[in-house]
Amino acid sequence: MPLKAVCIELRPNLSSGHVFLQFDQEIRGRKKTRLIIKEHDVHIVENGQNSGGSQLVLRHDTFGMDIQRISVFIANGCHISFRFNYTTLDVEALENSIAVPMKAQPLVLGFEEHSEQLVALHCNNCRSELVPGCSYNRLRECPSGLIDPSEFFCHNHGPADKPAATLVPGPKDLYYGLNYIVLNMSVLQDRIMNRADHLYCKRCMWMLGLSTQAGAAAKLWADALRWLPQPTDATAPKLQPRQLFKHSTVTQLMLRLLSTLWPTLLPPLFSPANSRAVLVASMPDRQQHHMLIQVLEPQLTVLRRTVSETEQLQHYRACKLYFRVFGSCPPDAPVLTQWQQQIEVPKMHISPHMFLELQARFDYNSALIPHAWRYNSEEEKLLLSYFFYETEAQERLNQQRPKEQPQRAKPNPPPQNTELDDYETDAGLDASVYETDDESDDERSDSDSELTSPLLSKSTPIMVYEQNLAKRWLKQQQRQPSPPPTPPDPSE
Repeated sequence: MPLKAVCIELRPNLSSGHVFLQFDQEIRGRKKTRLIIKEHDVHIVENGQNSGGSQLVLRHDTFGMDIQRISVFIANGCHISFRFNYTTLDVEALENSIAVPMKAQPLVLGFEEHSEQLVALHCNNCRSELVPGCSYNRLRECPSGLIDPSEFFCHNHGPADKPAATLVPGPKDLYYGLNYIVLNMSVLQDRIMNRADHLYCKRCMWMLGLSTQAGAAAKLWADALRWLPQPTDATAPKLQPRQLFKHSTVTQLMLRLLSTLWPTLLPPLFSPANSRAVLVASMPDRQQHHMLIQVLEPQLTVLRRTVSETEQLQHYRACKLYFRVFGSCPPDAPVLTQWQQQIEVPKMHISPHMFLELQARFDYNSALIPHAWRYNSEEEKLLLSYFFYETEAQERLNQQRPKEQPQRAKPNPPPQNTELDDYETDAGLDASVYETDDESDDERSDSDSELTSPLLSKSTPIMVYEQNLAKRWLKQQQRQPSPPPTPPDPSE
């Protein structure tokens, strides 16, 4: 019964740790499973049929820990959890092994104002040009989504004949904030479709953002766009589309989100009682989805086993939190209504892609926790989970792993999808958004161009019509070049 995942919470201030073991099958099906501490090492031993010997869970020389005893032992389903105590720990070696900084990187665009090189904005789904090449005169950061922009900027107290200040950017201005940009609607009026203040790419019906300022400005999500520098020389090599912001990994987005919601997130000012928030996303079907989050520990020290072939534990920092997602539900959900009525609970709008990315990671990591520890209460039913902070290299590695599994199941993928997948940088969009506990954790895909994407499954009716029309056209094209049947050989 091999281990599927190992997650160990370390609390050096308490000289203790909490171990969560996830197996590939239920423990009740095994004849006997024992947990043994031998020479300060923790082993899982099976004395049953098809026993493969013992498996090492935690080595005693991992950061100098000497494990003395275990307590609070729970075995349920495919999980085993227990707590342990130790007397020594090499704190310096533990801190030096972490490679992910807890501080969010500055929010910086990938291009500069008054640049000699023109910048064009493209749809991230079909790569069509949305905004022609432009050298922006002003690049200004907007306030966070928790503050009304009209209250953030100074009011006009000048002479009456002076024109009032406006929050609508000019044709060559660009405002930006957490995972979004704001443009003048006139620069992309002919390349988008506006349906009830929801903006879609006119070519592929990919949702781009929302209209603001009474339709005079467009708030576009950064993960729905890519920017492309326009070459000054016609013989210059073709460049690849790029992300709008530097350091745009999911980890950096999560760190910026937490610091925006709670500027005093770090101890000793942080308190779990005041760390609740409501995240809102307007989906392509123009329905709002809500996610309730309550941060318990923003910088928890965690040891993980990420590769099943090795027994080496790696040091991570994680955010431990409760969450619950409300889809296209009636507005009278008691728990959601109660949270929205609380003044101290902030409410922030995020992109659909970011919403589904966080939901997928929270759902996936909640599988590490036994059912006995998963929910906070019977009334709220918030699910316990983690968000593991990762480096850019680790996130790129995780993006590649899910793609290898569907390739084995489908050895001949459609050629039109392989070209788009080379551009993908945001993983986890399709990662079991509606997955239950009985479904396999391995059935995941991170390509936002596939028809099974949750964003596409929530698409507008006109988008479904366009997709069906494209399918019929493709079938007709495939039938045309078919060769005539070969006449039978008369000699046979």
